[in-house]
Amino acid sequence: MIFAPQIMSMMFGATGAIPTVVFFITLGLLQLAGIAILLKSKNPLLFAVEILVNLASIAIYFISTAGVTFPFGVPPQPLIPFGVLIKLLEAVFIVASIYVLRSSNSGSN
Repeated sequence: MIFAPQIMSMMFGATGAIPTVVFFITLGLLQLAGIAILLKSKNPLLFAVEILVNLASIAIYFISTAGVTFPFGVPPQPLIPFGVLIKLLEAVFIVASIYVLRSSNSGSN
């Protein structure tokens, strides 16, 4: 059986795996916290911030697949179907957030 740490070590080497894992775990936790906050508050500013965070996440992934190394722990990555699927799910969240923002703004007018 192959575990995620072994896969990360194969993809990024022993020194690159730890920062990559820390970055993606942190990003995922921030996104989950953002969703939890949004579900409770429905504050338009928070929706806008969450949309920007998700757009940045999508951009970071696709830029890193082009061979760019980011200074905060994201080494160049291969373009893999699972990564694209995750970014597609983030795009769905962005579209849903924009829909909620627009409907909340039209309801207050």
